[in-house]
Amino acid sequence: MLALLPVTVWLVTTFWHEAKLIDITEDGRNKLELYRSNLQGAIKEHEYLPITLASDKRIIDLAIHADPVIAKAVNIYLEKLAADSGASDIYFMDQNGDTLAASNWNSDASFIGRNFSFRPYFQQAKSGLTGHYFAFGITSNVPGYYISHPVRPDGTSFAGAVVVKTHLETLVQRWARGSESVLVTDQNGVVIISSNLDWRFRDLAGLSNNDRPRLIASRKYGDYPLEPMPLLDGAWPVDDNPAILSLGPVASEDEARTANEQATGKVQTRQTTPDKTTYLVTASTLPKQGWRMFLLTDKSVLDRSVISAGAMGGAAHIILTGLIFIILQRRRAMLEQLEIRDWSQRELERQVRLRTTDLMNTNQRLAEEITERSRTEDALRTAQAELVQTSKLAALGQMSAGIAHEINQPLTAIRNYAENAMKFIARDNKETANRNLQRISELTDRMGRITGNLKTFSRRPEQDNHPVDVPAQMQMAIDLAIESGRAGVENITLHQHGDVKHVIAEANQLTQVFTNLINNAADACQNMANPEIDIAITGGEDRVIVKVNDNGHGILPDNLPKLFDPFFTTKPFGDGLGLGLSICYGIIRSFGGTLRAENRPQGGASFIVELRYDGPGDTEPKNSISTPAFTAAKTPSETRTYLANHHDQG
Repeated sequence: MLALLPVTVWLVTTFWHEAKLIDITEDGRNKLELYRSNLQGAIKEHEYLPITLASDKRIIDLAIHADPVIAKAVNIYLEKLAADSGASDIYFMDQNGDTLAASNWNSDASFIGRNFSFRPYFQQAKSGLTGHYFAFGITSNVPGYYISHPVRPDGTSFAGAVVVKTHLETLVQRWARGSESVLVTDQNGVVIISSNLDWRFRDLAGLSNNDRPRLIASRKYGDYPLEPMPLLDGAWPVDDNPAILSLGPVASEDEARTANEQATGKVQTRQTTPDKTTYLVTASTLPKQGWRMFLLTDKSVLDRSVISAGAMGGAAHIILTGLIFIILQRRRAMLEQLEIRDWSQRELERQVRLRTTDLMNTNQRLAEEITERSRTEDALRTAQAELVQTSKLAALGQMSAGIAHEINQPLTAIRNYAENAMKFIARDNKETANRNLQRISELTDRMGRITGNLKTFSRRPEQDNHPVDVPAQMQMAIDLAIESGRAGVENITLHQHGDVKHVIAEANQLTQVFTNLINNAADACQNMANPEIDIAITGGEDRVIVKVNDNGHGILPDNLPKLFDPFFTTKPFGDGLGLGLSICYGIIRSFGGTLRAENRPQGGASFIVELRYDGPGDTEPKNSISTPAFTAAKTPSETRTYLANHHDQG
């Protein structure tokens, strides 16, 4: 198959060359038709003017009378008409070919008084036809297309001709900006219009030695020498069938001639097409003018397409060869695998026979091991029963310690409320005494809830979480801490910042957490000269942050990781069980919040609680900042006296 690769490439390139050549030829004909329509449209743009002017009364009067007054009026009229229509020049000649009126009457190159009877377009009009002629102007030396029409005042006799000259330079410049190479030759085979300006006014058909001097002398093509097109190979098509030809370098006149060159007639040339170029040529005929139009498509487009097709065909051939090779290799590998599988099966049967003997011996050993394992499991069950009993005793001890820790604070508050109630009764202040007794009742209920939560041994208590006002619960915790008469609670300052909203929590447990944190802060700074506790409540975007700060000695770095472990405490033996922070940590986690501790740069510790908002729309007034909530007296006895006198203010 690899040996057949050149054949495949040859077949693909041959087929693709024929198909692509047909496509390019058809595309060239379509483009040529567009260029042809474009050229005919530019010619017909002013074709109506000489026909219309030939029947104009002013032109007829001028043809009959040849009056200078009429001629002056016609000059002005033709000047305005040329400006409005975009025609290059419009002029009227009498029956002898003398110009009587012209649109350029007021210019230095005026046609007035000039005789153009030798021009073919005048001869065509004189014979009664509408004349068409392309040539350089004798006066202006500017190429243009002339359209003439006879003037017959009485409908029969020839009295003159109206001529309109239209520029085709705009069309030439527009074609030059395009990507195609297109040219138009007149009846003499001279290129008069071309997208390549260097090809213009060159001999394409091959003028004879007699015709070339005659055409140059007629100045039909200005002062161009009518050099031949540099045809290297092939021939220009004589019909509408496509042809292939090659053009060589083309030399064009330098636009910047020196004065000396103009005097001697020597022309400096420059090479504009340095390499040989092969074209696919499509031709079409303009029968009315006797012109031929050619579209030249660079053959390299066809060559590149054929090369690409050949490469793709060769690649497809190689890929097909590779696929067949892979299929054969897979078939060979499959046969080898079948052979290996048969050998493996025979080897497996042999190994099974060998292993069967080993398994029988192993089964006997396993039976002995099972008997031994049964004895071991009996001993393990006995040890597990003892371990469960030990765990229950340890859990009961931990539960008892928790009950003692949680009930200690409410008991202290109950004692203070009871003492204050007796004093208020002695003062006959029954309303305040009843309020204190009511608080004792509430604290008793709280102790009941604490024991109810702690007595469940096998599961955690269900939380009744609901929206809770954080500042209110903090104020209640401050009251409990102060009323407990705890040493070290001397300065408590509460600040509230930002937009503080309700959070999801259980009110009593949240108060329990705040009370525990305040008492710990009081214990931490009770030996300081000026003990201070600063509490800040800040409303963030999605959370409420509560900070309880003290000015104590802070927390040792080694103790920070263990601070929330059960039974870990830094207090002296007998002052604490090490369960308070562990319980607080668990409560805050059950609310979906966090509790952490850190040391303050200015000294002391800070416990930070973060709680989730209840939801949008349940907010407190913004920018509310509380003044210090309470500044206690300097001794516990003074504190109780303050409460007795100011209990109504909380």
